[in-house]
Amino acid sequence: MASILKIDLSKQSYRRERIPESIIEKYIGGRGLGSYLLYKLVPPKADPMGEENHLIFTAGPLNGTGFYYSSKACLNTKSPQTGIYLYSISSTTLGESMRKADLWAIDIHGIADTPTYIVVDNDEVIFKDAIKIWGSETASAQKKMLEFENLSQKEASTVAIGPAGERLIPYAAVFSEGDRYRCWGRGGGGAVMGSKRLKGMVVKGDGKVMIHDEKKLWKIKKEVTKILNSEAKSWSNRQKKYETGADLDALNEVGILPTKNWQRGKFENYWKIDKSTTPMGWPEKGRSCAPYCPSPGCRDVEVKSGLYRGYHSDVEYETIYAFGSNCGVDEMGAIIAASQICDEFGVDTISAGVTMSFIMECFERGLITSKDTDGIELKFGNHEAMIQMLKKMARGEGFGNEIAGGVKRLSEKIKGSSFFAMHVKGLELGGYECRGANGQALQFAINARGGCHHGYGLPARKEAFDGTRMNIRGKGQLVKEEATKRIICDSLVICTFPRWRVFNLDLLAELIKATTGIECSSKTLEEFGLRVMCQERLFNMREGLSRKDDTLPERLLREPKPDEPEGVVVPLGSLLDEFYQAVGWDISTGNPPNSLLNKLGIER
Repeated sequence: MASILKIDLSKQSYRRERIPESIIEKYIGGRGLGSYLLYKLVPPKADPMGEENHLIFTAGPLNGTGFYYSSKACLNTKSPQTGIYLYSISSTTLGESMRKADLWAIDIHGIADTPTYIVVDNDEVIFKDAIKIWGSETASAQKKMLEFENLSQKEASTVAIGPAGERLIPYAAVFSEGDRYRCWGRGGGGAVMGSKRLKGMVVKGDGKVMIHDEKKLWKIKKEVTKILNSEAKSWSNRQKKYETGADLDALNEVGILPTKNWQRGKFENYWKIDKSTTPMGWPEKGRSCAPYCPSPGCRDVEVKSGLYRGYHSDVEYETIYAFGSNCGVDEMGAIIAASQICDEFGVDTISAGVTMSFIMECFERGLITSKDTDGIELKFGNHEAMIQMLKKMARGEGFGNEIAGGVKRLSEKIKGSSFFAMHVKGLELGGYECRGANGQALQFAINARGGCHHGYGLPARKEAFDGTRMNIRGKGQLVKEEATKRIICDSLVICTFPRWRVFNLDLLAELIKATTGIECSSKTLEEFGLRVMCQERLFNMREGLSRKDDTLPERLLREPKPDEPEGVVVPLGSLLDEFYQAVGWDISTGNPPNSLLNKLGIER
């Protein structure tokens, strides 16, 4: 039986409850379960920073089994950045520790009287004074909590916020795994924790994770091993060497690498920020998120010389895009420095980098001047100015406080800037230029959490290389299919990077059956994906969202991309019609009708 641990910070109380088997059958775990719990527990129009908002961590049936790619967990809350639904996935041992403590979910609500951290030790919850670590950076806070509890990182999982979360910066992130800096990055979960005066959490579980059919699970693992050594071998080897930055050159060649605040899709000096061509001393051997991950996705490097000597970080593709090409910066050392500052301070690198590029364009257009920016010349390519301003944000100084607001808030203050404010529903866009990549454009527009590049799949990496990127017909079905597979992986919870090369729907159905005993097929999984899409949409419907909010920045709708030969813009209206028809939602409102909700068994 699945359990949820409900923690009330206001009363410093807790209780365990069983989650009905019928809910697990419908929502599996992770993202799916989180979407259900968030809708049930957070009332309409709740203040994201108030007592009524909930912070829910969810695990899935693969956590704690030792299966490949299963070192993940999901965070679910109402976003203080967007005011709508938020889920976020992080590489972490938290899901494993939760399952070993017989938990599928930890639900935290209320507001502590004073800074607090929580210790979950199997069946017991202890509320601890966090005054001594309030103000600490993300890794330092986790280290100190473990020291206070006389535990090591191998014995327990840790979660913490940095100063950004304490200061309620809207895109503050939640961090895990100490100085490995794994995080739930998007949407401001760290600000929710800060508003609750919750500095962090330590979770320890000593139990055994029950598997319905252990022999079947290990048979599937052997099958996956075979796939990784055959048809997926090329991808696996390149992933091991360059992780998420493995195809930056290809993305640039196709013209979907956002450059200078999305003015272009190609960056002339991309090779200076490509891991395969930068002589930074990248380690030959990568670091896995967990011992049972066969495709290492982390590779720390320290800058050995120059202006940024001593800075160190593991930079992935989205950070390279946000602080690199999108800011016109071709200095890898500066990107590494920006990544370290964001990790220690505790903010999302995508939102921070895209906000910086937005301000750079405002500066170059004369909408703001050096008088506004504390004398800093924030021009594209000026990496020294970028780092200087990022530090001011971390210290809460001058114009740095404005940067901390994010693109949407800044665009509302700076007259004439809304045209190139690159966000959707308040969330800055992930790194895939979508003029000329219609599936990705559609995914950005309809995504439940806003300008997310992953939540409903990542069509750009598929359509950009198969010759269909300019098509309109069929894009709704493409996004539906990509979203379904992504949602299943996020609910198991496993890494989604191998989903194209390794996991088809039949294999995912076998995984669910082996771990839980739930009978399912590729057909029922398609229904499951649609159920979670509808559940997420319902949350946003209560907040007043509809088709009018499924839009894109004006730049993408009205300004042709200069490096796209066709000079195209996004044909959004036709794409939305395609998607709504594919998922059975009302074309005029963009919302699921009651008949569909009833068919899927969704409670309202």
